[in-house]
Amino acid sequence: MSWYDMGPVSTCKLFGAVRAVTGIKNAVPLIHGPRGCAYHIGYLLTARGGRRIAVASTELSESDVVFGASEKLRDRIIEVDRTRKPDIIVIMSSCATSIIGEDIGRVADETSELVDAELITVSAGGFESSQGEGYEEVMMALIHKFCWRMEPSSKPSVNIIGEFRGGADLREVRESLSLMGVDVNCVLTSGCSIRDMTMIPAGHLNCSFCDVSGIAPCRFLEENFGTPFIHHPIPIGFSNSLRFYREVLGYLNLDYPINEEFSAFIEERDRIRAELEGLRVAVVSGPTRAVALTEFITELRMKPVLVSMDMIGDYTLENLRGVPGLRSEILVGVDVSDIEEAIIRTEPELILGGLAETRISEVSGAPLIDVMHGSSLTAGFRGAVNLGARMCGAVYGDHDCY
Repeated sequence: MSWYDMGPVSTCKLFGAVRAVTGIKNAVPLIHGPRGCAYHIGYLLTARGGRRIAVASTELSESDVVFGASEKLRDRIIEVDRTRKPDIIVIMSSCATSIIGEDIGRVADETSELVDAELITVSAGGFESSQGEGYEEVMMALIHKFCWRMEPSSKPSVNIIGEFRGGADLREVRESLSLMGVDVNCVLTSGCSIRDMTMIPAGHLNCSFCDVSGIAPCRFLEENFGTPFIHHPIPIGFSNSLRFYREVLGYLNLDYPINEEFSAFIEERDRIRAELEGLRVAVVSGPTRAVALTEFITELRMKPVLVSMDMIGDYTLENLRGVPGLRSEILVGVDVSDIEEAIIRTEPELILGGLAETRISEVSGAPLIDVMHGSSLTAGFRGAVNLGARMCGAVYGDHDCY
């Protein structure tokens, strides 16, 4: 018997659009749709991120859906601007308003002179595509709105494109780059302001942190502003982090003793490796993080027996094939029941996943480490030590692996 009925492992375009907007400083996502769309997406993002996510809504009634509600949208834009005083309001259609053809762009144009906030519109009917396209469309709308040609900054600088969660990992990457003499102009969209976004064209290099939604914006910026980009997996793990920093330093022609910094962590890596070598691990994650986690597992001489991703991007499989010695079952976009059956079949001793894998972990007996939504550090050399220690703790309890 299955622990779960069949169900999707990815969500809709509207969810992705809202998530991208909630990372922007003083921005409000406004859904032109029934109240449930805003409530459930806000509730889920709050549960996953540990902070309250407020999503505005026009709260359409049945008659609104039948006869249209442009006036209600106009009034709600003005109310949000007056009460919340945001810098940006991103107005999104929902399934209902996309189906009836509500012209949110026209309403925004007619209302723009009545509010202080910048207005951006995104067609985000859930049926239109997946969350990846929602992330991408919001980023492209922001780039079109706030970016124009300018001279590169005088100090070496980069932009991080397609990063939607902040916390310890983003702080680690920013602080590490700063020590190397590299400024981060903008993280699109985690923690960015309008000013940050206007500085994107001044960057010397763009770094895509999302293989699904980050590539198209990076290509657009390269074609229109001449900024090169890299599509390196998220810097998780010792060797992967080393390659990421080397690549950034190489593009910017900077001399920094990154090899010496890496060498200082080799002893700790080897101690963790001695404890975890041979352990069977399943990875259930988004594509860019899955590639980095899988490489880290092999670096510690553990055995990745299953890699399950909700979707893949332009370079995902290429990067995954580059993981040395990978011998793993790979699933892409399968039902929850398929993931469950694969967990049973491959018998991992540890699962690296998210909140959705909690029940599978309980029933299978394999401990779970949430690497998708937690605030614990996983990026960079220090993140590799921390994640390695968490894996030891999950498998061996209070045993100190180093």
